[in-house]
Amino acid sequence: MHGLIFASFRDYLVTEHGVDVAKDVTAGEPQYTLSEAYPDEQFLALLGRACERTGLSRDELLFAFGDFTAATTFARLYSVLFRASPTARDFLLTVETPIHEVVRETIPGAVPPELAVRDLGEDGLEIVYRSPRRICAMLRGLVHGTGRVYDEAVEVRELECMHHGSAACRFEIGFP
Repeated sequence: MHGLIFASFRDYLVTEHGVDVAKDVTAGEPQYTLSEAYPDEQFLALLGRACERTGLSRDELLFAFGDFTAATTFARLYSVLFRASPTARDFLLTVETPIHEVVRETIPGAVPPELAVRDLGEDGLEIVYRSPRRICAMLRGLVHGTGRVYDEAVEVRELECMHHGSAACRFEIGFP
């Protein structure tokens, strides 16, 4: 997993749950570098500790973290990309290409999720998510947080889920 996700997770814990929680959850962890990739198991272990410490379920924590990451971390670090898209819908159409392609090319070992984003016209977007991490709740949060960046309402409906036997998670994104 991309070092940026680890750094954002630490920031999320400090901002939303306090310094003491962040210190407890990340005790003994290395200083994660934004330009490196780390084993998924390290993030999943942090996630488990954060759930124990905060009392949130895995999905609740992943959603809140995804929302924070899009609206805070990504909006700050990738402001040029957000400004290049006039709406949340337009931005979401660009996530896989070029953003994830650039990550795959520039960070050895980085394996971002595979996203297939399809424009459904007036009905919104469809996003199909595939990842062995199976952290689809984080994707729901990222989409919601992207809407917050643009001050737009975003509805996320999960139509299929890997946690319920599907090969991928399929979301329908509406912009009411």
